[in-house]
Amino acid sequence: MPACPDALIVSNKRHSCAETESYYLRLSTLNALIPARRTHPPALRVCSFLLILLAPFLSADVKKKLVADPDTPDGKFLELINLESDDARKLALIEQFTVTFPKSVSIGWAYSQIQDIHIKYGRYDKALQAGDKLLELDPDDLDAAQQSLLVARIIEDQALTKKYSDLRSAIARRLSAAPPIVDDPEDAAAQKKRLEAAADLLVKEEYALYDQAFTTVDPRGKIQILDQLLKLNPRTRYLKDALLMYFLASRQLNETSKALAAAERLLQADPGHEDVLLFLADYHFRRKEESRRVLEYCDRIVALMNSKKKPAALSDSQWNYQKATYSGTAHYMAGTVYFNEERYEPADHSLRLALPLFEGNNTMLPAVLTSLGWVNYQLGRYSEAVRFYKQCMPFGGIYKEQAEKNLAAIKVEQGVED
Repeated sequence: MPACPDALIVSNKRHSCAETESYYLRLSTLNALIPARRTHPPALRVCSFLLILLAPFLSADVKKKLVADPDTPDGKFLELINLESDDARKLALIEQFTVTFPKSVSIGWAYSQIQDIHIKYGRYDKALQAGDKLLELDPDDLDAAQQSLLVARIIEDQALTKKYSDLRSAIARRLSAAPPIVDDPEDAAAQKKRLEAAADLLVKEEYALYDQAFTTVDPRGKIQILDQLLKLNPRTRYLKDALLMYFLASRQLNETSKALAAAERLLQADPGHEDVLLFLADYHFRRKEESRRVLEYCDRIVALMNSKKKPAALSDSQWNYQKATYSGTAHYMAGTVYFNEERYEPADHSLRLALPLFEGNNTMLPAVLTSLGWVNYQLGRYSEAVRFYKQCMPFGGIYKEQAEKNLAAIKVEQGVED
């Protein structure tokens, strides 16, 4: 009996990523809005004071409104602060206010003023302390986290930069995922701005990470950045490109488990990647497992290559070669799966489809011919088997040796030579 051929598969890889767009990440700072010195007479003081102080001073923040009632002790103190134009004296008064009126509705405003003044004069440790107090008062204070992050970057403290960057991202995600409900119209308007700022921040952070990953050459570093991006937003707008980069970097590092996971996710998001389909099909094919999935991937590769338009970067000859290679490999793998399952008719059909696609391919063509020889022997088509084995002879090596043995066996068993 002729010897059974060993399965042989050679995968071709084509790396591609979407082109990056130009990007400039802009960080906006919050400016302290300090009213000018007031010189109105006492009779006009209450009316004008309420008109100014009942408005929010820091945009996009519900809890840092300056609310002053001149008939209350904290309101009278705020009036005193408002009359002071010298930053040093103003700061002393505000700090005294936080000690005297820690439960005031304007306590958030007070600490934000303290933070801004310290930043203005380069007292960064005190600015960070004020920022931490704001975050203690309101864990979702995106502005405070942003200010503290800017300070950490100014003083070039990597640990603090990471701390406040992570904190800012976490706040933005919380606000975007489950924004708190605000009933007061004035607070609702401020809350809307805060949510818009959170959404805008996430968009910028996503692109910054995507752009950094795209330009990073080291595959290990690329994966680390992509992990950050996918953690920031698992449904990022850059998901398809991110997963493709993750897949390619994992393959470069020979980290198969990561490549498999990225490949499966990528095909769910974008099924039009013949490279990824071939990788998955080849992985299971070589291990002689998941035969149904191998056949499914092979069918998808063939359908994709039949319908896909030629990429602009490829010439007609390059594209035809690529189509033939992918489709031929898919037919060969499918034929081999059927062959291993002793389903010889579909095996013969798939292998015959692969045969013309590998014309001139001295690696794959003799493997297909050898398989066809064996399949047709099993089907009792001995003349066909002899024809395919004879076509293996010019390739020499193991293919010639195996063909000679099989031809001799067929001649002895069946008396067929031509």
